[in-house]
Amino acid sequence: MFRTDPRRRKGLGMKRLVLFLAAFVLTVLLLAHVDSNAASRAVSNPPKFAGAFVNWGPIGREHTLQAWEKWLKQKPSSVLGVDFYGGTTWEDSSKLSWVPGIWKKLNPARNVVWSIPLTMKGTPLADVADGLHDAEFEAAARAISEAHPQAVIRLGWEMNLAEMAWFAKGHEADYIKAFRRVVEIFRRHSTTFKFDWCPGWGPQEMPADASYPGDDVVDYIGLDVYDFKQEGTPEERWNTFYVKAPYGLEWHRDFARKHGKPMSYPEWGVGNAGDNPFFIQQMHDWFMKNEGSIAYAAYFDVNGAWPTQIDNGQFPDSQRLFRKLFSR
Repeated sequence: MFRTDPRRRKGLGMKRLVLFLAAFVLTVLLLAHVDSNAASRAVSNPPKFAGAFVNWGPIGREHTLQAWEKWLKQKPSSVLGVDFYGGTTWEDSSKLSWVPGIWKKLNPARNVVWSIPLTMKGTPLADVADGLHDAEFEAAARAISEAHPQAVIRLGWEMNLAEMAWFAKGHEADYIKAFRRVVEIFRRHSTTFKFDWCPGWGPQEMPADASYPGDDVVDYIGLDVYDFKQEGTPEERWNTFYVKAPYGLEWHRDFARKHGKPMSYPEWGVGNAGDNPFFIQQMHDWFMKNEGSIAYAAYFDVNGAWPTQIDNGQFPDSQRLFRKLFSR
């Protein structure tokens, strides 16, 4: 049998104990690091940032939105859909009362952000403010409340853009009165509606806050943000035209905070300036930086006035990064 000096055995035992304790502490730290990373991943892509306005499928937008959810590995029915109620005339609006019912039929668990025109071209805001079109808004409120009683109602959005029929410049008081009147109509049909007041980002054709209708009729303060062609590098454009711009992201954050309201981003996207993953990254980071103050965000995944769809390969770099950042 191999024999050793007892003092040496004692020394070896102490060394083993020290090594064991060091290994144990290192393991705990590594596990904590892994858990921390896992937690970070878990909160870096919540479904409230993965909403979308999607293309109309064979029978509605719901199936397209389900494919979007699967693409982002989000839980079924966890993201908000976005849709538009109404058309270009009052008659068009009255013919679309069946659309909310299609959403409900295909998926009763889905909630939707409904964008509601505040007036139609040729009808002054004063007419809506004076109640001349209450019947059309009553019909819309009834149809939406039956399908989505907890819907977000985005009323008279982008009122600071001249092309909107409800452009508020020079008619701010009428816009405010009309907005408040329609909110009252909708509340009669559901007390759980949320109302989103949503300008377009930047200075546009008028100061957006001149048409703010009041804290008692607004639940969310939104902002539509798109990557437009501007001078400078993507970094310069981001800081100049989005973060620091008059009525840009910092203004939005500060204005919402001043009024005690959560922010929202009902429309955002790349496309006007081409494939720009930098914009995708910066928007994601802005969402995460302000996560506790944001109610929801929805990507505009439809080619409209310019291409913005991000899941069809037309913007491959942005598409890869978007899926990485907004997947669960």
